Amino acid sequence: MHAESRFLTWMISRGDRVIADVTRLEDMNCRIHAYADFVEHPRYGRGPRWTGMNPRGDLSQGVYLGWHSRSDERIPDTAIEANTDRQPNATVPVTHYFDLKRKCRDCGRNFIFFAEEQRYWYETLQFYLGADCVRCIDCRLAERDTKRLRERYETLLADDHRSDADNLDLAEVAMALIDSGVFGTRCLEHVRCRLNSIPAESRVRRHATFRDVDTRSAQRLHEGG
Repeated sequence: MHAESRFLTWMISRGDRVIADVTRLEDMNCRIHAYADFVEHPRYGRGPRWTGMNPRGDLSQGVYLGWHSRSDERIPDTAIEANTDRQPNATVPVTHYFDLKRKCRDCGRNFIFFAEEQRYWYETLQFYLGADCVRCIDCRLAERDTKRLRERYETLLADDHRSDADNLDLAEVAMALIDSGVFGTRCLEHVRCRLNSIPAESRVRRHATFRDVDTRSAQRLHEGG
């Protein structure tokens, strides 16, 4: 009887642990599901990176979370410790980074400014601690691509001795900037001008890129931009 009682007690405690584990799993699934529509970062993922750390900002206790780390944006249990010695010219060093909820300024989608990403910004890249992340990773990458295209366009345009290949490159870059909305459709005439400047006998006209840019620009002009 005594053995049966111990066995029953063990079974009850085991059942309690199973219920507790299931409850924790369900809670975790709910927390993960809440970020299902957030923009995915190629390095850090889509949802929060749980650490179990959740310090409260208190300067009297030497804990400072940064001016752009608002309480309604911080994701609990995601904090990591900062290396304050590596932060550039910090009047008040940030002691902890949290995963922060953000809405992209360009596309309006939700994303996370990850604690680990902040550490990389402020301690490795040495960004000013007041710098904030206002665009999702997709829009940031698109912005970098646009900047690269504009620099390439300006370089080619300034060259007074462009080859046929350079003129094709210039037309292709201009077309990409039109497609992305950086240049207006009036620049289509410039694209056509660059293509038409390439002699009929030039081997460049046989490139697939020439045919693609020529077809797309002509079609856009025919459609009225």
